[in-house]
Amino acid sequence: MSSLPLHLHPPLALATATVAIRACFTQVRTEGLTHLGSGWDFDAFLTTDGWVFRFPRRGECVATLDTERRLHDLVARVLPSSVAVPAVELEGQPGSAFLYRFTGYRYIRGVAADTVGVSLLSVTAGAIGKALGTIHGIPESDARAAGVREIDMDDPARQRWLDDRLTAASALRGIDAVVDRAADWVRDNARLAPTAFPGPLRLIHDDLAPEHLLVDPETGDLVGILDWSDATLGDPARDFAPLVAWHGWSFAGDVLRHYPHRIDQGFRERLRFMARVLSVLWLAEAREWTPGAVDDIARHVRWVHNAFADDSAPPAG
Repeated sequence: MSSLPLHLHPPLALATATVAIRACFTQVRTEGLTHLGSGWDFDAFLTTDGWVFRFPRRGECVATLDTERRLHDLVARVLPSSVAVPAVELEGQPGSAFLYRFTGYRYIRGVAADTVGVSLLSVTAGAIGKALGTIHGIPESDARAAGVREIDMDDPARQRWLDDRLTAASALRGIDAVVDRAADWVRDNARLAPTAFPGPLRLIHDDLAPEHLLVDPETGDLVGILDWSDATLGDPARDFAPLVAWHGWSFAGDVLRHYPHRIDQGFRERLRFMARVLSVLWLAEAREWTPGAVDDIARHVRWVHNAFADDSAPPAG
């Protein structure tokens, strides 16, 4: 077995994905299959006739497919029809080419939310605020019935992940003065969490990277929300932390102005803490995963700058 950490393993080979899809779905055009991306849990591929196939990277990710499918159905019932979520229509069975179940859904067109033009940012912010309000408003009982559970903060795997990322973050010094200050702050504060979220638990997406929020580049409207494998019951502030990182405090404030739920007294403090810690850990991860990807690392440096910008007056709700 390779000694590489899981996240440094190469993605599923294009040829292997092609054979697996062809074996299960003869009607799908596999010529010209392209690799869309790889995360901790899944590799994704796009066919020329518009199917996205997601392949689990290890056995324990297979059960996530069932929870995601139920969650897709739940969220699709409450979001406006203009905002799509993956609708799984194809399920591939284990075979000689690929050992696990995998799923396929129709490709959702749009661009990553951090690429929208400045003139359309207010439209995008409003759409995201309303969508998050809808998602966070789903009853906890409905989310639990779909298989969603709360975060276990004491999970050993979670603690190992944090330890690994903090070790990587310690090597960030030298990029620029802001990153130096940010790395020092995270080193001193990452384990000093602010006042605990008082509840009630909300259904949160928990992985709102900009490529998971698809936007119409002509109008700025939100058109899709992808990758629900990390969805959990928890603190709604967590879904706002990426927004601070990739578009800054002003943008997060605009989103909050369209957010229909009342925020609690400690929301701003927790948001500041999460945006700062996560932006540094994401930069450390980018340098470790793709050390030669200059544009991606530069993007994550910008996220750190945004999170550590003058936020003495965090966004109002």
